[in-house]
Amino acid sequence: MNKWAGKIYLFIEAFSQVYRSMATIQPWLYYLLESYSGPEKIVAVFLSAFYMISKGPDLMSKMKLFKTASFKLLQNVTVGSYPSKEQIQTAGEFCPICHDEYDSPVLLECRHIFCENCVTTWFDREQTCPLCRAKIVDDPSWRDGSTSFFVQIF
Repeated sequence: MNKWAGKIYLFIEAFSQVYRSMATIQPWLYYLLESYSGPEKIVAVFLSAFYMISKGPDLMSKMKLFKTASFKLLQNVTVGSYPSKEQIQTAGEFCPICHDEYDSPVLLECRHIFCENCVTTWFDREQTCPLCRAKIVDDPSWRDGSTSFFVQIF
């Protein structure tokens, strides 16, 4: 899988989650506010307020995910940073994952070095360093093109 594909999948899914969450607001508010007339209109206002209060945290979490996905899409390096020649020599000449010479070596926060393709493939499924299990990346959800099957009712 292309190293950009996971970022693009995450961005598309985050955008679709925001859209799915926002698309239901207008029909529900219209239904709640137009269903009542006369003195019962105050019930509609309270139901609409309750709906917006309950919808707020969900929408905010989706917007936070979208913001994070947008920043990740704009980052040049998928994980870590590029190590120096001395760091590569200290770590050894071979990648611990593929047992081959380094191809585009990447230095993680925990100071371990891997091939960029090897470690990005690992991080598509896991959140920890392959050697020391230190947490390196956030949730790998939706980077493989999967989606949420949760039905958006409200």
